[in-house]
Amino acid sequence: MTLSELYKALEMESPADLDYFEQLADLMEMDEDIPFDLFYVVLSGLDPEKAGDLIENYFEDLTEAAPDDENELVSIIDSVEQNLLLLAADLDQDEARRSFAEQLHKFRSWFKAEGKASIDGKPASIFEAVTAAREEKLGGETHALDFSEGLDYELDDASYGLGSYKAVDVVGTDKDKDTDNGSDE
Repeated sequence: MTLSELYKALEMESPADLDYFEQLADLMEMDEDIPFDLFYVVLSGLDPEKAGDLIENYFEDLTEAAPDDENELVSIIDSVEQNLLLLAADLDQDEARRSFAEQLHKFRSWFKAEGKASIDGKPASIFEAVTAAREEKLGGETHALDFSEGLDYELDDASYGLGSYKAVDVVGTDKDKDTDNGSDE
């Protein structure tokens, strides 16, 4: 896949055009393999607020689609979301932007990997099984879903910036000056 093919699939002309939930969903769920360098370029135009909104909406949609009894799967999805939201807050920094893209790409690889779940005993990806669960919740056919092979997701250690902060002067009160310092005089 080339960058121009990826842009065309996402209905974008540049990284600044990644604005909509549907575009992120398409990026995360398309069948084609997306090399990290192209994935990174597509995400490079996100500002912290837009990235946070897209991540919250996409991961909320996944959580709602997941089967109600799959607490461990939902926990993984929630943990990845929180990790990405912390990274998104510092997208103005190159290291955070790269970490954000790496974590999202890692999640996509896990999410789309064949055999991490099963539908009616047949190997499937987490994405396919969550899609089947979503359809079931909307009144579709009921399937036997198994996510046990995909519950091995490991969050990477990440460092997060402290953001900007302003020094605050702390001024004691008169009461603080008269307080016994605990000595035995």
